[in-house]
Amino acid sequence: MNERTFFSLSAITNRVQEILQPSIGKLFWVKAEISSGRERGGSFYCDLVETSDSGEIIAQMRCTIWTRDLSNIKKKFNDSDLDLILDDGTVVGFQCSIQYSPRYGLSLKVNDADPAFALGELELKKKEILDRLKKEGLLEPNKQLYVPILPINIGLITSKGSAAYNDFINTLKQSNFGFWVYLADSMVQGNKTEQSVLNALETLEILDLELVLILRGGGSKTDLFALDNEQIARKIAAYKYPVWTGIGHEIDTSILDHVANRYFKTPTAVAEELVARFIEMKRHIEEAEHRFKSSWTYRLDIEKKYLESSTTGLIRGARKLLDNKSVNLRERANFLSSKVFDRLTREKSQLAVWTKTLTTAPLSMLHSNRDRLKSWTEKYMASCNRRVNEIKQYLKQAETRFRSTWSYRIMIEQKYAIDAKRGIQQGTRKLIDATKANLKSMANLLSSRVFDRLSIEKSKLRVSENTIKTGAMNEIKAQSRDLSGRKNRFQFERFRQIIEREQNQLQNKLAMVKASDPVTSLKRGFSLVYKTDNQLVKSVKAVSSGELLKTKVQDGLITSTVNETEEN
Repeated sequence: MNERTFFSLSAITNRVQEILQPSIGKLFWVKAEISSGRERGGSFYCDLVETSDSGEIIAQMRCTIWTRDLSNIKKKFNDSDLDLILDDGTVVGFQCSIQYSPRYGLSLKVNDADPAFALGELELKKKEILDRLKKEGLLEPNKQLYVPILPINIGLITSKGSAAYNDFINTLKQSNFGFWVYLADSMVQGNKTEQSVLNALETLEILDLELVLILRGGGSKTDLFALDNEQIARKIAAYKYPVWTGIGHEIDTSILDHVANRYFKTPTAVAEELVARFIEMKRHIEEAEHRFKSSWTYRLDIEKKYLESSTTGLIRGARKLLDNKSVNLRERANFLSSKVFDRLTREKSQLAVWTKTLTTAPLSMLHSNRDRLKSWTEKYMASCNRRVNEIKQYLKQAETRFRSTWSYRIMIEQKYAIDAKRGIQQGTRKLIDATKANLKSMANLLSSRVFDRLSIEKSKLRVSENTIKTGAMNEIKAQSRDLSGRKNRFQFERFRQIIEREQNQLQNKLAMVKASDPVTSLKRGFSLVYKTDNQLVKSVKAVSSGELLKTKVQDGLITSTVNETEEN
């Protein structure tokens, strides 16, 4: 049976150390990715790993950067205007040497690092991000958003109290123009920059803004890479407000600069652009004001003369119209008064006729009935006498015929004749008394009816008289009120107010025309650029390199040649 040979662990580690001894201390460059990095006691400890395309780790070693070496490397990076970034996932280029300890095993000791390699890796990462954004068409959307000529409501993303914040705010304050600035305090460098800026963008997106600014001050090149962030760039590309950036680097541009609506080198440059827009608008307003004064002075004089003549004409016309209306009103009042007087005279005459008629009619009727009664009485008495005579004659004849044989009958007939005569006389008296009573009652009834009719007619006459007087007075009062209303409408004070209102409107129109006069802007330091054919230049796209231009200022004309153009 073969015997087994056992080696001690130290023997094995010593053997490994003997094998590695020729390589220990030799310097070589390693490209790897930092993992599990941590700084402790001034030294930096991490694992250097290499991954496959699928992300699987295919190699891994412990790595240490001691305090002195770490300080030297940081100084070297600072001299190259870079910050040493040792975050997990950062690809680095280290100059290393192998270290082996029987107790702690195999590791790498970092002696130096290459700033150019670090910068190259960052630029490579930046290029990959830009390529992806360009391929997806995300570099242009925010540039298509409209920026107001004079943005007032502005969202600001920066670190409160930083140099970028102070430079921007101080520049706006010195301009003496009014802005509403809504600050979203945010980190603009370091590991937490991405989430901080994204939170600030979301906060400002719910406000009613016209423009959003992302600003930071100067710093190293590696500080700038904190804003070379793909997630922030995608947020800006889909943002509903235009975004301007002022990152604070004169040469380099960040990824945010590429996707922003417009970018500037410094925060101060952003503020100066905002102020310049207001200055330019102020210049245009002043030029328009001057142009209005120079071109409308004659028109204003004409309008003033027309206004003065209109005022005089209105005053004279009002007075003349008032005089005419007064004459017409007096004529109508006189005419109405004469009509009323004539009507009253006719009514009084008619009343007198009715009174006389009603007064004389019952007396004439009474006399007529009395005469008629007397005639009837005389006729009745004659008839009665004639009848009596006839009866007497008959009796005489009867007495003669029957005297001898009819004595008794004669006596009866005589008695009958006496009774008949007495009855006729009594009936005649009763008829006369009844007729007198009837005539008296008829006279009383007729008199009362005449009196009642007179009272009614007098009442109607008084009502008619009052109605005519009331109508006449109402008509006179209405005409007086109409005359007073016309007097009030044609008062001079009212026309003066109308004239003053028209003058104020004319002054307002004058101010508006003055505000749009470009000559005023020339006096305030602004200028107008024309081509050789006197066509106004409104965009850099309208000119080309080498083209001759004329610049008009307040006191003359400047001729220049275009060397190059740059679009905002």
